[in-house]
Amino acid sequence: MENSIRFPHLLKADFLQGLDSGFKRNFLNACTVRIFKKPTLIFEQGMPAEGMAIVAHGYADVTYTGEDGQEMFLVRAKAGATLGESETISDEPCAASCKTSSNATVLFCASAQLDTALQNPAFVKNLTKILHKRLVYDNWVKHIGQFGVVGERLRGFLYVLSENVGKISETQSYLANVVGCSRQTINRELAALREAGLIAQNGSEITVLDREALGKGLGKGLAG
Repeated sequence: MENSIRFPHLLKADFLQGLDSGFKRNFLNACTVRIFKKPTLIFEQGMPAEGMAIVAHGYADVTYTGEDGQEMFLVRAKAGATLGESETISDEPCAASCKTSSNATVLFCASAQLDTALQNPAFVKNLTKILHKRLVYDNWVKHIGQFGVVGERLRGFLYVLSENVGKISETQSYLANVVGCSRQTINRELAALREAGLIAQNGSEITVLDREALGKGLGKGLAG
């Protein structure tokens, strides 16, 4: 079965917006499908990228590891998101690592295929729009990290993680790592969010009850 039929939701992905239907179908159909039953590293920080990845099902977490060995969560790439395009186009090593979720499906676009697609100005414009969104988000992360209190950082990451997903299954240790605080602090902040009616919690599963309120006042970097 052709990829454009197998994954019809990708025809509406940001990187294909405004392109004619023939271009969209041909592009998706030329990609290689890879299915990952277990969490799998598809891009490794500092290593070359073999092409652009497109998340079809599941998600991929993007992380950065500093020279001190500390890993920092950056963003969760969900269905329709692209990864590795800037490294593939620039022929530079990966700026971060990307690991899939369990039962994830990813389409891979080889560098030669990407080079051909870049001959289309509309495709180039879509990729630059995506890179601009990432820049805005990165600016927000830096700002909230420098000036935001722990509660604001937690709300921001829960807002990001809950996009298109009502429930988040993460341990308090994981949340403490991405927010940059202790598990005890995370526990207190989650309790405050429960009391405010923004979330419900059952063990490690967090249900976002009011996403709009959760992201209120956290800045434009969370939009899109």
